[in-house]
Amino acid sequence: MDSVTLQWVGAARILAQPDDEEALGFYGGLFGRLPSAVPHLGEVTRFVGYQRRAVDGRTTHVLGVEVERIVDLPEGLSGWALGPEVCTHWPGAGADPIVEPLRWLWRAAPAVSAGGLVGEFVLGDGRPFWLSANAYFRPDGRGAVDDSVHLVESDPAWPQQYAEFAGWLIEALGPDLALRVEHYGSTAIPGIPAKPVIDVLVEVPSFEAAKARAVPRFNAGEWDYWWHAGHMLFVRRAGLMGARTHHVHLAPRGHRLWEGLAFRDHLRGHPVDAQAYAALKRDLSVAHGRDRERYTQAKTDFVAAILARVGQQ
Repeated sequence: MDSVTLQWVGAARILAQPDDEEALGFYGGLFGRLPSAVPHLGEVTRFVGYQRRAVDGRTTHVLGVEVERIVDLPEGLSGWALGPEVCTHWPGAGADPIVEPLRWLWRAAPAVSAGGLVGEFVLGDGRPFWLSANAYFRPDGRGAVDDSVHLVESDPAWPQQYAEFAGWLIEALGPDLALRVEHYGSTAIPGIPAKPVIDVLVEVPSFEAAKARAVPRFNAGEWDYWWHAGHMLFVRRAGLMGARTHHVHLAPRGHRLWEGLAFRDHLRGHPVDAQAYAALKRDLSVAHGRDRERYTQAKTDFVAAILARVGQQ
C-alpha cells in the first residue's frame, strides 16, 4: 500500500438527528468558518466528512477541510491524519496527538482517482467510519456561483437531457452497479417549475458496493459527494464550484427514496395536485431561497400527504 495520507482540520459532534436544527447549525457553522480560519490550505482543497454510529445509537459527525500540513490549529478545532495503517488525531491546539491503528475498508489513492485520497476505515474499537462528504472548492471563492434555489419554468428539453446523461452514467458506473436508472424530481414532471438540475435515481446492489466504485469514479472538482438523509448524493457541476447540472442519488431497492417515483407518477397523472405542488415550490423558493436544506425539508408534508393518498388507492 502506498504512503499517501489524508489530512484535515475540523470538528466532531455527536448528533441525534442528521437534519435537525442542531445538525444544521453544526454544519452551517463549519462551512462558514473553515475556509477562512484554517491555515495551510491549497489553492484548491475540499471538505471532508465522516460519520460513525456512536455506542448509544446516535451518530458521530466529523467535518473538516483538507490541509497540506497540520500545525497552528485554530481554537476549538481538531486535526486528523489518516495513513496506510495509522490514524493520528490532534484533539486541539497544543494537545498531544492520539495514535490508533487503522484498517481501510476500501481506499483509492490519487493514482487511480482524479482527486485526493478517498476511502472508509475502521479504528481500534471496530466501529467503521463512512465517508459523508467529499467536495472540492477554492478557499478564496474564485469562480463560485450563487447556489441559492432558483426555479425556472418547465423545459421540454429536460427528458432528453436526462436520457443522454443516463446513458453516460450507466457506462461510467457499469451495469452491474447501476441496476436501474430513473428520471427523478421535478424536472421529470411536465408543466411544473423546477431548479434547472436533472435529478437521477440509481438502484445499486448495496451502499458498500456503490461507495467503493462510485466515490473514486466521481472524485473530481466538478463533483460533490454527500451522504444526504441516509443515501448517497453526487452533485455534478459545470466545473469547479460551478452551477449544478445534475443530482445523482444512489440507493438500493427498498430504500425509502424510491417512494419518490410514486410521487412523480401521481403528479404526472393529476394536474391539480401538480399545480398545488408548483405553487408551494414557488412560495418556498421565496421563503428559503438561500437555504437548500430548509427548502427541501419544507416540502416534506406535501409529499407525505400525496404518498398517503397513493397508498390508499
